[in-house]
Amino acid sequence: MFKDMSRAALSVFIFAIYLIFLGITFLFFPELMFSILAEQNPPDVVSRVLGMIFLFLAYYFIRASLEEEGMKKFFMWTAQTRATVIIFLIVYVILELVSPLIILFGVIDFAFAAWTFWELRKEKG
Repeated sequence: MFKDMSRAALSVFIFAIYLIFLGITFLFFPELMFSILAEQNPPDVVSRVLGMIFLFLAYYFIRASLEEEGMKKFFMWTAQTRATVIIFLIVYVILELVSPLIILFGVIDFAFAAWTFWELRKEKG
C-alpha cells in the first residue's frame, strides 16, 4: 500500500494518523487533553465535537492520500492551512485564552505541513 504512495501522500497519511489520535482523545477522553494543556476549564460538548471534526478530517486525508491521483493541489492546500495553525495558537496564548503548552500542537502541525510542502516541491523537480 505505502510502496506506491508518493512521499507527499505519505506525509498527509501520517498526519491523518495524528488527527485520529487527537480525535479519539478529544472525543472520548477530553479531560486528558485538558490536563495535558494545564487548563482548568472542564471539558464540554465542544471538545467532543472537536474530536469528531478531527476524525472527519482524518478520514478525508486518508482517502486523499490513498487515492492520490489528482490530489496534489489538495495536498498543497492542506500544507498551506496547516502551516497557519501555529499563528492562531500563538495569538490565543498572547490573549491568555489558553496555556502556552498548546503551541506544541501548532509546532506539530507546522512540521507536518513543512514536510508535505517539501515533498511536493521535490516531486515538482
